[in-house]
Amino acid sequence: MDYTSIYNKKYLILLPAIAAFIVALIPTLKYQWPVGWDIIYHVQYAQVYAHNGFTLIDPLLNAPHGQKIGYPPLFHFLIAGIGTGLGVDFFQVARFLQPILASLIVLSVSYVASKFYGKLAGLGAGFLILSSLLVGRIILALPENLALIFLPLAVYLYYRSLKEKNLKIALLGGLLFIAVIATHQAATLCLVLAIISITIMELVVYRNFKALGNFISFFMVLITIGVIGVISVQIIAPQLLQTIMQQGISAITGMSTSLPFNRSLGLYSYLENLGVLVLIFSVIGAIAAIKRHQEKDNVILVWIIAMILLSNAYWFGVNVISYRVLIYLLIPLSILGGYGIHITYHKIKNYRPLSSKKVQTIFLAVILIISMLSAVATVSDPNISVFSVKNEFGNVQIAPPSDSEVDLANWFQENGNKSRSLVISNQFTGMFLGSKAGMPMNYGFEFYATKTYPNMTLSQVKDQKIGYLVYDKRLVVPNEDSWLRVMSIQSEFFPLYYFSQNITTNFDRIKPDYATKVYENHDFIVCRVDY
Repeated sequence: MDYTSIYNKKYLILLPAIAAFIVALIPTLKYQWPVGWDIIYHVQYAQVYAHNGFTLIDPLLNAPHGQKIGYPPLFHFLIAGIGTGLGVDFFQVARFLQPILASLIVLSVSYVASKFYGKLAGLGAGFLILSSLLVGRIILALPENLALIFLPLAVYLYYRSLKEKNLKIALLGGLLFIAVIATHQAATLCLVLAIISITIMELVVYRNFKALGNFISFFMVLITIGVIGVISVQIIAPQLLQTIMQQGISAITGMSTSLPFNRSLGLYSYLENLGVLVLIFSVIGAIAAIKRHQEKDNVILVWIIAMILLSNAYWFGVNVISYRVLIYLLIPLSILGGYGIHITYHKIKNYRPLSSKKVQTIFLAVILIISMLSAVATVSDPNISVFSVKNEFGNVQIAPPSDSEVDLANWFQENGNKSRSLVISNQFTGMFLGSKAGMPMNYGFEFYATKTYPNMTLSQVKDQKIGYLVYDKRLVVPNEDSWLRVMSIQSEFFPLYYFSQNITTNFDRIKPDYATKVYENHDFIVCRVDY
């Protein structure tokens, strides 16, 4: 394989995408559920859209009032459309989306890298992504991963519009931007920051004030949709527009525009998650890019800088989950790393002691093999399928669903009255029951599910349309005490309700008189409220 022949391989950039598909197929075939906790509530949203059409409210959460859906709908429409059209369980749709999304992300990055730096860089960029520990996130069926397919393409089209001074190409990039907006909030923010950073670079470094036209063209579709939307809302529901003006978009959609907490990462975590190969070759690519100082190099560099700053936004007093930004940093780093592989391959050719074609072939083969072995090792780790939340009493597994949770969901599918809601001490399991069995969940477990709550009557339970009380027998404090009580223990996403004494042996002291036990398995007890 010589230096010129590799550029004649027309479909070279397909290799990393095929490799990503194979890698993601390993956990897809190994586990019967899609990997991850997040997919449980995304499937629930898909179920809501499939049954109710487009809505801003999820009636299965916070029953009987419902809860605002805090995500853009495109990913959920995709699951609902495929599942409904083919008659396939939505969880299985998500499961088999895993290798498809992973391969398309890698193909998108490889394509963009090839457009910036050639086919060899495209090949290298794709395999560098696979070498990162973050491949464990890329294989998940998530709205974010759907958005990651569009994001690098949108950045490339914006760069191309600047290079060719073509506003139509910027407009095309703006259409992909709309797809990102319709899919995931964080991806939208990262794309906006990348576009703004590139525009500032054009204005400051190149004095290219015509870039403002490209910038406006990129956002023109959004501006047009926004204007039409505001006019339509003003005509159809002016009170809704007034609410948005006073309280913000989150008051209507439930979409959060800020984080209430901060999670930073140390330097070692950056190195560990991004991967050694990515960092080595991105440094090589960065050195060459800085020396050459071409416009396309600066585009990639400012994109990287923007993502580094975002991942450390807490420096400026802005809350951020740094780990979640790493995937957005990995994309431009891999493109630059692909260029680093391109440079290294070229340098090997020019050094006479190493000019053998075999050495060049060995160099590429080693990179590809290491990347594949790393990816396979990452997705083959049994821990990749297990997700837990931590609280003061330890870890509680929330994914994949346990056998007891599946049995519980099956019982509700066969016996549950979906016009009534349930309260449950483990609301993570409650979310699964909503997704799998279509059961609404009320958040008031501590009010309705214990005998000791003062002045609670059957009429009050009836007013809330509560039909079932569900107890997770595992949620008992490690050191029991003599006072039987229930405690709300804060965990990520949901609180968990722990009892101070064994639930099974003390169940008659726990269960309200208006409830009758109707089902029990290894981990759960279900009581029905009759009225």
